Amino acid sequence: MPELPTYTTASSTLPRATRVGQLFMPAAYIHDSEEEIESLESLVRNRQVGGLCFFHSRASVATNFGKPRGTVSQADSLSRLKDLITRYQEAAEIPLLIAVDAEWGLGMRVEDAPSYPYALSLGALPGPFPELLYQLGLRMAQDCREAGVHWNLAPVVDINTNPANPVIGYRAFGCDARAVITRALPLLEGFRDGGVLSCLKHFPGHGDTAVDSHLDLPVLEKGIASLWQEELLPFREAIRAGAPAVMTGHLSLPHLDPSGLPASLSAPIIGLLRNDLGFDGVIITDAMNMKALGRVEQNPVNLNLMAFEAGNDLLCFASQVPESIERILERADPEQIEASFKRIWALKERLFLEARPPETPSWTPRSLNLEFGLNCLCEIGLNPGVLKRFRTEGFSLLYVGERPTPFIEGLKRAMDFEQQPWGAGNEPEGDPALPAGSNILLTIQPPSMKPSGNFGLSPNLGAAIDALAQKKNVFLYLFGNPYLLRDLPLDRLRGAICTHQPLKEFMEIAASHFLGQTSVQGRLPISLEPR
Repeated sequence: MPELPTYTTASSTLPRATRVGQLFMPAAYIHDSEEEIESLESLVRNRQVGGLCFFHSRASVATNFGKPRGTVSQADSLSRLKDLITRYQEAAEIPLLIAVDAEWGLGMRVEDAPSYPYALSLGALPGPFPELLYQLGLRMAQDCREAGVHWNLAPVVDINTNPANPVIGYRAFGCDARAVITRALPLLEGFRDGGVLSCLKHFPGHGDTAVDSHLDLPVLEKGIASLWQEELLPFREAIRAGAPAVMTGHLSLPHLDPSGLPASLSAPIIGLLRNDLGFDGVIITDAMNMKALGRVEQNPVNLNLMAFEAGNDLLCFASQVPESIERILERADPEQIEASFKRIWALKERLFLEARPPETPSWTPRSLNLEFGLNCLCEIGLNPGVLKRFRTEGFSLLYVGERPTPFIEGLKRAMDFEQQPWGAGNEPEGDPALPAGSNILLTIQPPSMKPSGNFGLSPNLGAAIDALAQKKNVFLYLFGNPYLLRDLPLDRLRGAICTHQPLKEFMEIAASHFLGQTSVQGRLPISLEPR
């Protein structure tokens, strides 16, 4: 990897076109064709872009736009990521900033890398737990560093006040500003001490929306007073704590900018971040290929110029980079170019010139996940003695959606029971498919964490469970998004456990809970008021 000169040297010696190139962070793909890899190497070599943002594959990105293309799990993703980072750094004259969306660890993009609890799972912690969250930040930072990643584009500090939010949801710490703040700040500290950059997203707050900005332009009808009471609070506190970067969201706030432009293209909204919140770090856009921006302008070159002139420093997932560099050179204010270049260079100096060694985490990935499992899993309406009765009298297990293998294996080591899927696919069936016993241990592992399409489950699921619970004693384990609970007849059940996600260690804790070997401490981070 090339050496980084100081800002003073770089500013006086680098051509202006090179300094503009530093404003761009195009996408890179772990699984891509050799032709595409060589094309990106050429762009890095000839245009000196500031960094790269890695994604799993072009197929995985397509799923964000409602176009599933059969993403295939790859056993060698982590080694490929490391190799590609080495190749791209060797092609660069100036060290690249390598970024990844690793909100719950590199496993978010790299399937053979460690994964940790989703933000919403952390929102279920019964207290602040700053040291444990700090250790999680250190752990994720070390995983990133060992892969060659400098920048974790996390945490999400949106407050998910809209249960129907199709794009934030489980990526947020919850629906309460204080919960978001108390989870985000220790993570930020852990990232920093672990030697990795962080990024607050999605300014000024994407939680109270019902539209996915990958697909269309969300509109948030809130004024500045309301924003200061809720959405802006986590940003304010995290900026005061020294967050190095903020990502602007592709959502319109007409009370702040009557033009209707999304925040990522709005000088007044970005001015709020710079002037009212006093942020002087790097402002990076959300992905510039998202359809919310297509509602404003179809030409990527024009969009890149608009985003830069609005006040963003770094353009993420930018396309048509050579043409956009020329357009910014022709049209943009030279003083603004130099100010953005200086901010980006300060991040690189922090990474490549500072000698401070990173802190080492005290926890392994597995030990962290087990500890979070004990503290994040939630009991809901648990009738006293019901699980002991199930263990004594026997039960049959029905599973809806995916088979929760680690949970079932944990139970099988201690007792025998019948198990079967409930119905064909994700459509529950009635009495003919049910076992004869009176006790039913029901598990639900939805195919999707997102609420659209009822999390990939049958829309009749609630009614089917209601009918089942009128005939049987039903206890539920939900290995998925707790927002699904809002549509289930919880008052008909003998109790429920929510793990928030199908993490292996969380399932193991759930099994030990059913067996009476441990207790769980979490508190639901959402309201269960029905839709």
